[in-house]
Amino acid sequence: MNIKQLFSVIVIGWTFTNSVQAQSKLNGEIYTTDGFPITDAVAVLKDSLNHAMAYHVTYSDSLGRFFVVDPNKRANQLFVSCLGYKQVLLPFSLKTSHLRVVLEKDNSLNLDEVIVKGIKQRTKVENDRLVYNMDTNPFSNDNALEAFKYVPFVASDGQRFSIIGKSETKIYVNGREKKLASDAVGDYLKGLSADQIKSIEVIHSPNSSFRGEGNFGIINILLKQKEDEGLQGSLSTQVWRTHYMKERGNLNLMYHKNKLTLNCMVGFSNQSDWKKDETESFLKETATTTWQKSKITGFTRRANGTIDWSYQLSDKDELGGNLNFSYSKLDWTNKGRLKQTDANKEDILNVQHNNDLERDRTDAGINLFYQHRFNQQGQVLNIDFDYIYNRNKQFVWNRMDNLDDNLQYLSPYNYYQEIVPQSSNVWSSKMEYRQNIGNNQLMAGLDSYYSKINNKDSFMQGTDDGYAEDKRQSSHFALEEWTSALFASWKREWISGFSTRLGCRLEYTDYTTRQYSLEEKSKNNFVKVLPNLYINYRLSPNHVFSYIFSNRMERPVFSFFNPFKVYTSATSYTTGNAKLKPEIMYGQTLQYQFFKRYIFQATYQRINNQIYELTFATDDNIQVTTPVNAGRFEYVMLALNTNTSYLKEYANLDITVSYLWQRMNDIEYENTHAKGYHNGVFQIDLNNNFTLSKQRKISFDMNVSYNTKDVSFYTETPMKLYLYGQLKKRFKACQLSLYGFCNLYMYDGKMTTRWQNKYENDNIQRISLIKGEPIGGGLRFNYYFGNKKVNGLQERKSSGAEAKRRL
Repeated sequence: MNIKQLFSVIVIGWTFTNSVQAQSKLNGEIYTTDGFPITDAVAVLKDSLNHAMAYHVTYSDSLGRFFVVDPNKRANQLFVSCLGYKQVLLPFSLKTSHLRVVLEKDNSLNLDEVIVKGIKQRTKVENDRLVYNMDTNPFSNDNALEAFKYVPFVASDGQRFSIIGKSETKIYVNGREKKLASDAVGDYLKGLSADQIKSIEVIHSPNSSFRGEGNFGIINILLKQKEDEGLQGSLSTQVWRTHYMKERGNLNLMYHKNKLTLNCMVGFSNQSDWKKDETESFLKETATTTWQKSKITGFTRRANGTIDWSYQLSDKDELGGNLNFSYSKLDWTNKGRLKQTDANKEDILNVQHNNDLERDRTDAGINLFYQHRFNQQGQVLNIDFDYIYNRNKQFVWNRMDNLDDNLQYLSPYNYYQEIVPQSSNVWSSKMEYRQNIGNNQLMAGLDSYYSKINNKDSFMQGTDDGYAEDKRQSSHFALEEWTSALFASWKREWISGFSTRLGCRLEYTDYTTRQYSLEEKSKNNFVKVLPNLYINYRLSPNHVFSYIFSNRMERPVFSFFNPFKVYTSATSYTTGNAKLKPEIMYGQTLQYQFFKRYIFQATYQRINNQIYELTFATDDNIQVTTPVNAGRFEYVMLALNTNTSYLKEYANLDITVSYLWQRMNDIEYENTHAKGYHNGVFQIDLNNNFTLSKQRKISFDMNVSYNTKDVSFYTETPMKLYLYGQLKKRFKACQLSLYGFCNLYMYDGKMTTRWQNKYENDNIQRISLIKGEPIGGGLRFNYYFGNKKVNGLQERKSSGAEAKRRL
């Protein structure tokens, strides 16, 4: 669907819905005394002469709005009620078309016990997101990452997480992005107690106000409202063993006093890893075979911290910000042997290699935000500013020696040192204005960032006298990018249960790349119009439909541009491609929720200029991996999720069944042809929690994940079965967990713990057998202290850190 067709559809829809609006209609808004909208308040139209008669019953939406079409002529009273607020009974006339209702908190409400019977609605389908109620989560006494296991269409194994079908998942808290390094995000979620969370929003296709690249999704965590002052916190530790022991710890502190709220998180991890890799490559044009065996060992140590703060300047003004820091150190050793034979099976190379890799990475960032609420309800101005600094320095030492047939040392083959330092600075800002006008919500803003990334990469060739720099292979490369966007959206509630959101994002991008060693400079700029459309229809409480059309762009990451050759063995290296174009994505998603506990989702995605890392062989039998624009890529995903309780609520189940079909066109690059393909993958993710003893607070949970053989981007991976079990015991404010996991793979009709990776195009075939750490077990300990209630900042959207993701 092009823009003209989309515009025609909107005009027709506008004409139709306005004709529907000709009938009489009562609409209104329900707010707190502080001016915040109240969700799920009950609004009832009654007759003052017949108190038992309710002519119309409706509920307020996420913006506090309610609608009644063709109100009964006898209705002359409006009754409004919501748990925790005082009830209101207002007289009204049919001549009234709009009402504004304010509810006061009911502090006298003090119930010793409430018994509710019926089906709990865990998830609601809204215009552009799924809203999951954390009160129904069986892991409400655990950390947020564990609780993700029971959020629809979110895959989590307690270590990693992602939205099913998305290539990247961002974490937002109260509408603001957590600007942390990728490793630090997991530590933050492990330190965040699940009982501090009110609800979790899964946003599959973010609207135009969100900055983001390509096929990304958002998990927005909404925290509970804090009423008590004081200190609250949690301490969590984890030790586990696969091949080596690993450790992790997190401390989270929250403090609220008067108008000031502070949240501090620090974490560390120490992880040693082990892997064996046997790879055989066949170069088809020269009939050359390369066999490589490696043993890789090393450790990664990481420390991170973040401080969030907010201060209520007045009833209408709020100021706040964030400071974050993370540091990681990696030290790896790769030892093994490489053998290469020609078409006659005669040795060309027989070398032993010793490769050492060290990497130091530092990330730091600061965010400042300001929010102003105007006198008019729903009128808000948000302003954000961010600065992010990153330093990443990598050292590679590689020594390769010739061997004879008896594997005895003959002579040095090659040895070198690569120094790859990278520094980046990113400035970004965002201004957003939002206003409610009757049944409409209007939003507009400006989002802009500037980034400068600099690499001065050195290739040092080994000699008898030490190392000497090879100027021909060294590279000083820099990238400057300025991206600015105007965005706007219009959301409207039409007839009862029907709403739409139409948005657009106008982006301008300016690239400047400099290759100082060759004295080359290039500039590239482009403008993109990215529209989106959301339609939501609530036929009844048991049947809810939503449709999403989205258009997104993904710009290449910095490493895809960098021309420096990073050697991975004696016969292979990776390099960048300065001619890359951004990916353009068109997506459509249909969601259907039925009987409150089942959600069906169908997604179609088409990507033009798909960026893909292609491996091919040169004339001198060197394997080169470089990113290329591969043309068109398409996929269709069908998924069904249910999330329910059974066995008198002693057991909780979340299960997602999905099928992914994908197709890729032929690729032509540097005289290499890769034939197009299509492929289908079936996957099932099951999480089940059993309460073994409520009195002793003992529970057991298990995870099962299964997917069939997958062929994606010319890489075939085998059928996979993941099993996880965890026994938990809670006592007072502490929780102890004992867990274990296992990864199993099947290929050639055999079940094994080895993972097989097969890559093939018309130029090369490569098969890898990898033995990593498929089986493990460990202990987790959590301790919670302080008051029970949690702070909930008002919803904001920040300028984000998109350029940082693409470093």
